[in-house]
Amino acid sequence: MSDIAHAPQHQAASTDELFTAAQLREFDADDTAAGRSIAKILTAFFVYTVLAMGVAIGWSIVVISH
Repeated sequence: MSDIAHAPQHQAASTDELFTAAQLREFDADDTAAGRSIAKILTAFFVYTVLAMGVAIGWSIVVISH
């Protein structure tokens, strides 16, 4: 237990040392594209859910009224 408590602390290297400016711009562009794709997928699922719910409600009303 005492070994864990006294383990040396390492500082994280800054991103400037790990990646070039061009790589950071590319990562940012890739993240933006992924975020937009995920948003479009979630929007499509939401629209599908609302439409399916509407169909189910309409069908239920028709079945109950007969």
